[in-house]
Amino acid sequence: MNKKNKVLLASVGLAIFSGIAATSTTFAWFTTTQNASLSFNSATVETQDNNLNVAYTSSLNSGITASGTDNVISLTGANKVTDISGDGSDFYKPLWNAALDMPSARVAYDIEQVGATDADGYYVDFTLTISRDTSGTGGMMVYLGQGTRIVAADDESDADNQAVLGSRLAVLNDAGDVILTYAPNSETNYNYISEDEEGELYEVEGFVNTTELSGVVNSFTTYNDNDAADAANAVAIADLSMETTSVDVTFRAWLEGEDADTNNDAIGGVFNIDLKIYGLTVAAA
Repeated sequence: MNKKNKVLLASVGLAIFSGIAATSTTFAWFTTTQNASLSFNSATVETQDNNLNVAYTSSLNSGITASGTDNVISLTGANKVTDISGDGSDFYKPLWNAALDMPSARVAYDIEQVGATDADGYYVDFTLTISRDTSGTGGMMVYLGQGTRIVAADDESDADNQAVLGSRLAVLNDAGDVILTYAPNSETNYNYISEDEEGELYEVEGFVNTTELSGVVNSFTTYNDNDAADAANAVAIADLSMETTSVDVTFRAWLEGEDADTNNDAIGGVFNIDLKIYGLTVAAA
């Protein structure tokens, strides 16, 4: 019987970059072009305990390739993303009215849903299969730990730091439900676009700017045992307790257009995502 509490520490590095130059604005959404874009570069997954494995499964982005083993995975690609808005499950993008739109009073001629089955051009998506070999009779719960964060690739770059402020990272379970959302910058409200038949947003009917984004965290803690994690209401990204030995977990990164920090200053920025994934043994009932 495996008596270890902490059974995995994994790190993922994810780079987003753009070579587009732009002027500055203090308003949300990019305003210099309808299609300002950034690019996904690479991700690396490394596990440090043989009891838990992480393997690349799939992506809604084309062109992403995976290499390595269950314990050391490298994902590479050159997939374009841009400013969008959503809860990590559904995403939307306003189509600005070139004749009427201005930063102080945004006007769109439509708001379209994007990336439902193809993330190219909108956000970075990849699914990992997390599985355990053994961990006592009660299995384990898997968490994101201390050091999980989105950071500027160059902390002296204004564009890199601005891109970080407007970024989001969502974790989804194998049913496609959002488990948690990470935002590196604490906000009073985490705004995003959602559908509402009685609403109107940017003069387009059927949409609202909502602040009901739940499960947002700004930092993570690594706990020594599962009881401590439960007491702190830590959100597990995978439940490998009892009979369950394998689950799929999806990670999605994007620039949230409804965040005031997603503005032209972020264009050209580069940010990295570091994931620290670990498991804690669950005591048998």
